[in-house]
This record gives sequence, structure tokens and C-alpha cells, in this order.
Amino acid sequence: MPLYAYACRDCGDNFETLVMSGETPACPACASEKLDQQISLIAQPNRGGDAAPAFAGCSGDEAGVCCGRCPMADA
Repeated sequence: MPLYAYACRDCGDNFETLVMSGETPACPACASEKLDQQISLIAQPNRGGDAAPAFAGCSGDEAGVCCGRCPMADA
């Protein structure tokens, strides 16, 4: 079941829901079926065999050493 993001035209609520094939979702706030499907971002899959970095936000200092303020500092 894919996860889709919607915006309700009646009440303006934004929500995500799992949708089965042929199912029409309803707004959880007002039960309206007047919805606009939103564009969702998906994660880029890893290329075969590549491990994802532990924390992509830390690039280290000039020598490539962890800054000590991120989760990599405990690794």
C-alpha cells in the first residue's frame, strides 16, 4: 500500500495516508473526499553495496575529523 500526501479542499488539512488500490481516502479532520494529492519526496535508494553514511550532516574539519557535536562523535 503506497503512502500518499493530501490537502483537503474543504478544511485545508494536510495529511498522509496509506491508500489501497481503488480506495478513495477521506480527510481525517472533516471526512471530506475533496482532496488534492500532493507531490511527495522519496528517499533516493542506495546503489548496490554502498552503505549509507551514519550522519550526513557532519563533514568534519579540514582534516576530515569529526567535529564532536554530532552522532558520529559517539561512533
